[in-house]
Amino acid sequence: MITVRLFGMTKSLARNLSELSLELNGARQVKDLVALLEVQYPQIGELIHKKKVLVSVNHEIAHEDTDIRDGDEVALLPPFAGGAPAGC
Repeated sequence: MITVRLFGMTKSLARNLSELSLELNGARQVKDLVALLEVQYPQIGELIHKKKVLVSVNHEIAHEDTDIRDGDEVALLPPFAGGAPAGC
């Protein structure tokens, strides 16, 4: 079982849930998780494929072949703006 944390638009697309608990069912890589998300939340899967949402595993930006293990924390990171410009 893994925990997927949701923020911003991904949270909205998942009925305002802040996290999902998903069973990997033998899947072991980010691409497998994305395929699982595409079935349950197709709009989130589409955003990941379009690189509008990044996937992190244990606080590290992940790629499609990054391994995932039971107990890992995965976060879906939508775009976010930076802070105030320097000198303000």
